[in-house]
Amino acid sequence: MRVSRIRQWCVAGLMLGMLLGNSAPRAHPHHWIDVFAEWQFDAGGSISGVKLRWLFDDYYSVLLVDEAAATEEELQTVLNKILSNTAKYHYFIWIEHEGGEAKFGVPEQARISVKDHRVEIEFLLPMSKRLNSRHGDIVYRVAEPTYYFEMLHADEGPAIVLKDAPSGCRYHIAAPKPDAALVAYAANLGINESGGDELGIQFAETVTIRCE
Repeated sequence: MRVSRIRQWCVAGLMLGMLLGNSAPRAHPHHWIDVFAEWQFDAGGSISGVKLRWLFDDYYSVLLVDEAAATEEELQTVLNKILSNTAKYHYFIWIEHEGGEAKFGVPEQARISVKDHRVEIEFLLPMSKRLNSRHGDIVYRVAEPTYYFEMLHADEGPAIVLKDAPSGCRYHIAAPKPDAALVAYAANLGINESGGDELGIQFAETVTIRCE
């Protein structure tokens, strides 16, 4: 698992409550999720949905499931709780297009597995209204709002796929650039303190999809 600059800044210093509905201590960030995003285009060049894959860090995976004893039913319960609770927070993805926030339906094709002692979940978010890629950039960010988790696109990849996109489509990923004061604030939050639900987005990567 990579160690980003933000992780290095904050190594000293969706929590269980957000993911599973329980109360839990906080740190910022305290756990990490590697993100993969597959943007699905239809024959007309519009985006019909995005398939997200989250790979949790080793330690948090242990908190989620006992790998040696977990049954399929128990894993499914974990997956259902994660999806239910993150639904309140846009499934941790914010998508902007044509000057507004894109909406999506309920997850489809959801699955959960354990790979090399790390829990991985995957689900497809269908767009409520397809995004015409010729009508401006699609900009998105992936973040757990409280920054209890740091969420970055994975180093191994490809972490971003434009599936069946027109030939002129490309993406650009911009690293977050929080100022020193914000970094210090996040790193120094006490174990039981919250930075609020706007903190995580300020540490999120910004990805722009453009079709020309």
